[in-house]
Amino acid sequence: MSLGERIKEQRKISGLSQEKVAEFVGVSRQAVTKWETGQSAPSTENLFKLAEIFGTTVDILLASDEEEKDTPAEQIYYLYKMEQEKIREERRKKIRKNIFFTLVVAVGYVIVYLVGRIFGTTGQQTSVIGWLFGDDPAQLSYLYGWLLHQNIFWIAMAVSVIPALFGKKYFSFTTLAGFALGLLIGELVGQNPAGAAYGYGHYGWAIWGGIFTFSIVMGIIFEKITKSTLDWKSKKLWIWLAIFTVGILFIVLIIRMGMPTSFS
Repeated sequence: MSLGERIKEQRKISGLSQEKVAEFVGVSRQAVTKWETGQSAPSTENLFKLAEIFGTTVDILLASDEEEKDTPAEQIYYLYKMEQEKIREERRKKIRKNIFFTLVVAVGYVIVYLVGRIFGTTGQQTSVIGWLFGDDPAQLSYLYGWLLHQNIFWIAMAVSVIPALFGKKYFSFTTLAGFALGLLIGELVGQNPAGAAYGYGHYGWAIWGGIFTFSIVMGIIFEKITKSTLDWKSKKLWIWLAIFTVGILFIVLIIRMGMPTSFS
């Protein structure tokens, strides 16, 4: 008789349903079903819980048939090894997933960088290398050139990318979105012609800075309210999206209202 068959037998002897056993152990009913059918095995901790629930011992649950060679102690060790291997495999999967999301966020920044090169280059470049890597503000649109020339582009990229390595993908995607939206909106509505002659002709830096900083805060909140799987039916998620959208509009409005219209 296999371990799963013994668990099923002891459950029936105790007069318990799979749902009740699952409730007592603290697992799902599907997990109990898999134990009984041999699709998986309970962890060492859960094995002792089952023995206590059934009013029996682990030795009885692991009792070997005469033709079987493994002793209860050997079976416990085998289950322990399986449990440790499962933990290691889950850790490997998590690392691979973190690396994947890190690369996705990094690629997102590369796309923003290239789009900026395509639409933000205003001067004449003498070579492909100059077009691709030049950071002369005179050759680039105001905000894009400022971010590159001051190395703020790469600092912001690090702020977004590094947390993804540690599983904070929602934070990383939020700050990537904040960076891209801040750059786009800052370039489009940051101009202030009235102040151009006085060196205050563009407030795109303030718009971008406000939106990106706001996205950092919202990214932290996103990590707090979101589980491992994104639930689009969650009210918290939609409230978060509404706050994120309204917050960006508020930042743009405040900065636009604060732009001086006259310097006389």
